[in-house]
Amino acid sequence: MGIPAETHKSIVIDKEFKNLIPPLTVEEYAHLEESILKEGCRDALVLWNGILIDGHSRYEICKKHAIEFDTVDIEFKDRHKVIEWIILNQFGRRNLSAYDRSLLALRLKPIIAEKAKEQQLSTLKQNTVSQISVERKPIDTQKELAKVAGVSHDTIHKVEKIEANAIPEVKEKVISGSISINTASEITSRPQEEQREIIVKSEKDIIAEANKIKRERKVKRKKEKEQARQEAFQKVIKQPVSDRYKLIVGDIAEACQQIENDSIDVIITDPPYPKEYLQLYGILAKEASRVLKPGGSLIVMTGQSYLPEILSLMTPHIRYHWTVSYLTPGGQSAQIWHRKVNTFWKPLLWFVKGEYNGGWIGDVTKSAVNDNDKRFHNWGQSESGMVDIVERFSMPGQTILDPFLGGGTTAVVAVKLGRYFIGIDQDPAAIQTTALRLAEIT
Repeated sequence: MGIPAETHKSIVIDKEFKNLIPPLTVEEYAHLEESILKEGCRDALVLWNGILIDGHSRYEICKKHAIEFDTVDIEFKDRHKVIEWIILNQFGRRNLSAYDRSLLALRLKPIIAEKAKEQQLSTLKQNTVSQISVERKPIDTQKELAKVAGVSHDTIHKVEKIEANAIPEVKEKVISGSISINTASEITSRPQEEQREIIVKSEKDIIAEANKIKRERKVKRKKEKEQARQEAFQKVIKQPVSDRYKLIVGDIAEACQQIENDSIDVIITDPPYPKEYLQLYGILAKEASRVLKPGGSLIVMTGQSYLPEILSLMTPHIRYHWTVSYLTPGGQSAQIWHRKVNTFWKPLLWFVKGEYNGGWIGDVTKSAVNDNDKRFHNWGQSESGMVDIVERFSMPGQTILDPFLGGGTTAVVAVKLGRYFIGIDQDPAAIQTTALRLAEIT
């Protein structure tokens, strides 16, 4: 039995709760009204302590037409729990745009932030009482909001930026769907006066302006990155000169010009593996044929995806000698998705300048189990594996060159084992990292 229309005044409307709910469009409201007039109010209104928390539009229509309705009461601990329930309940609505969903999720931000704080305090208290360190992955508020809204982390960030900085006209355009969230986000990065000048233009011109802003931002970021590289370079060149190693900033072709002909005993290096870097292998072979001493070895660690191409680029300049297997045992295997292979070893391509005149060498070398060291570079190799390689292919007092220095593992191992080392990298940050690592051992 529904509640008679004359008793509707007993239901309390809370403005804060009502404002949490995105209003129906004119078309949606008209469709709902038509349905209730024809079939009655089929869904019960939801109350908490006599306060309406779900069904505001149905309630208004029932009051207007004196239509009976049912109610259901739900218990909550406090208003915060009610607010959380109201917001989460809205995600079941159809036709909510990504912008609407993001706005709803952002209203949960204080609640999720509070939960993160409570979790942190709980963990701290538990560790203090038990004296046992319990690790919990901290709650990432933005990621939690994105998960709730069913949108990307980037979308949540952009919508929050729009809400904080956009003029009303920009918000109206994105809410109506006239412009995208991406376009609105770019426009919002401009001062409000510029936003007003942009938003009155045609849709085509608004998008063009947003793309222009995006390009300018990319150029700015590139300049800032270059400035950071230069600052890192300035720090590098202030490092004390050592008689045990030399570090050079620059790409392989230009930097190798600072190295004399026939002056290097062994080159041990790990160039980048992706296809777009294949041309570097040809340059490496050409420079190796000049700077290596007669009979000197070039040891190239590489992947297997493009071995035929790599060999065809290198063999015109230096003689192929052998392939050594570098084992990487344990759980550090790389997954080569485009070939559907889990690989537990990689080739060390061994080239020689002229005729090899050294001693016997076993063709299997390896890293320690699970020694997958990425602390200093995304493509870094383990010290344990590099020790094995350096000891096999060089002698104390000899000079080792690595033209693709990266995180500096070859440098650290070579210097520790009594070799003189020359390292090259075009990234000043990589040189700086290596210089700091070497400073700790020399």
